[in-house]
Amino acid sequence: MGKHVFLTVFGISILAVVLGVYVSSLKKQEISVTGYPWQIENLPSGNTRVFGITIGLTTVAEAEQLFKEKAEINLFAPKQSTAVIEAYFDLVKVSGLKSKMVMSLDLSDETIQKIYNRGARISTLESGTRKVTLLDEDVILLQESVIVGITYLPSIHLDAQLIESRFGKPAEKLEDTKSDAIHWLYPAKGVDIVLSESEKEVIQYVKPDDFDKLLKPLKSL
Repeated sequence: MGKHVFLTVFGISILAVVLGVYVSSLKKQEISVTGYPWQIENLPSGNTRVFGITIGLTTVAEAEQLFKEKAEINLFAPKQSTAVIEAYFDLVKVSGLKSKMVMSLDLSDETIQKIYNRGARISTLESGTRKVTLLDEDVILLQESVIVGITYLPSIHLDAQLIESRFGKPAEKLEDTKSDAIHWLYPAKGVDIVLSESEKEVIQYVKPDDFDKLLKPLKSL
């Protein structure tokens, strides 16, 4: 009888251990699923982390390692505004979601102008914007530049209901007078979501302290 009780208790103990390991593995799997566009972490430093990128700290080279994809770095000089340098990722897959991403870099106007002057070739786009092909040595230099903004272009459709359920209600909505787009603004997260009936959704991320830089051109629309 005693032996039977021992085996019963032993069997229950083994089952409990197995169930514990199984539940623990499920929790680990749940925790590891990160990288959705609404999973934004506000850090004590004032930076935000999204897609595994810490805005204001992560470099282009580090993003390339994270995404396992080479960025295409280009300089664009629009007619009516200052030149900018961007790092473009054509296909990023994070948490099973495919997207395109454009990274804004922490560069001074003086640095951008020097790189522009050294450009290997200049072509003009239909919009009139000049696109500059950079020297290889400048591309290598720019890979060590810090990312200060992300433009996220999802492959899936994110409607208003889904966005509100994931991001919450925006602090403010601004209409774009030049299109049918509406900007959903989340200054505490450093996020601007652009919704349009005719165009794909666009999500922009910056540090919350830099949100005014994102908001200024919107207020002038």
